Amino acid sequence: MKSKVSEMEGGNGELSIDTLNLNALPQDCIATIISFTSPRDASLIPSSLSFSSKKELYLSLCENPVLIEGGRKSFWLEKVSGKKCYILSPKDLYIEWVNTPTYWRWVSIPEARFEEVSELLSVCWFEIRGKISISRLSPMTLYKAYLVFKVHDVYGFDYYPVNLSVGLVGTNGSMRTAYLDPEHVLTEQQSTPVEDEMFPKARVDGGCVCDGELEMTAIEIDGGNWKGGLIFQGIEIRAVTPNLCDSNLGLDSLPAAESDTAWESLLPCQYHDLVPTLVSFSSKKDIYLSLGGNPVLIEVGWKSFWLEKASGKKCYMLSPKELYIEWVNTPTYWSWVRILEARSLFPPCRWI
Repeated sequence: MKSKVSEMEGGNGELSIDTLNLNALPQDCIATIISFTSPRDASLIPSSLSFSSKKELYLSLCENPVLIEGGRKSFWLEKVSGKKCYILSPKDLYIEWVNTPTYWRWVSIPEARFEEVSELLSVCWFEIRGKISISRLSPMTLYKAYLVFKVHDVYGFDYYPVNLSVGLVGTNGSMRTAYLDPEHVLTEQQSTPVEDEMFPKARVDGGCVCDGELEMTAIEIDGGNWKGGLIFQGIEIRAVTPNLCDSNLGLDSLPAAESDTAWESLLPCQYHDLVPTLVSFSSKKDIYLSLGGNPVLIEVGWKSFWLEKASGKKCYMLSPKELYIEWVNTPTYWSWVRILEARSLFPPCRWI
């Protein structure tokens, strides 16, 4: 029996951060991170658990996913960023024929997060659909969705790829294909080798959208052949810290309109006010890259703003005019000077 996680959205665009020591963070820092969760999130914590500090609570939610909604979902926080993540159990999904014992059966396996998961015995119509409210996800966050399953004497998935999609309900979403058989090899029915584009790439969902539902589907109904041998454990919706400069993220491979929407979702909601003029940019990607490489002055030049290029995080520099500096307007102690490398419209100050 082999384990496999099929990435419905993805690529290799993740930024791995393995050296962060959360135990070294001050208590106030952990409290601030937890403050970004909602009352609904707080209610997810089982009442039977007790914690001596918010740091202990945060670390527990990062390292020990909790079952919610009667065990139909698993919830945890991404350790580096504190973003919310979920796995939707098979009980929380629409699976065609799942309650027909000839085609599927419910089983328990030690490594699954849920009490029961679904085992595919044999179907010719393979269809799985999952939905989650956008409001339950962390805002301004890149998410990837994964089919989580094991294979056991898998068959029937080597001829036709499964069609995978992720997108807002009511939209076309992002369509990709993937072979669920880890031993997939080129067959006589395939006249050309399997190219890299046959496997799912990254798509950005998020931005300023805060309502509606995100839908994920995995469907193979074209071949008509019988297939089975999967033990399906759910759909994982994982927040990631992307490296947006990594070409493997796949944003440039999207169609023009979809790519523009994806890049815009990475921009701050108020980016129109931050960019001095939009007419000189041909795409949202150009705006993003400009804000990543060319800080702009905001609030009449009292602050400098830019995006951290790899992750899209907002950054600021406060000018001396924006700060309280003791005796700054007393010429005996301080003087205002101009230097070429200063970002602010206002000159920095020099201690005399």
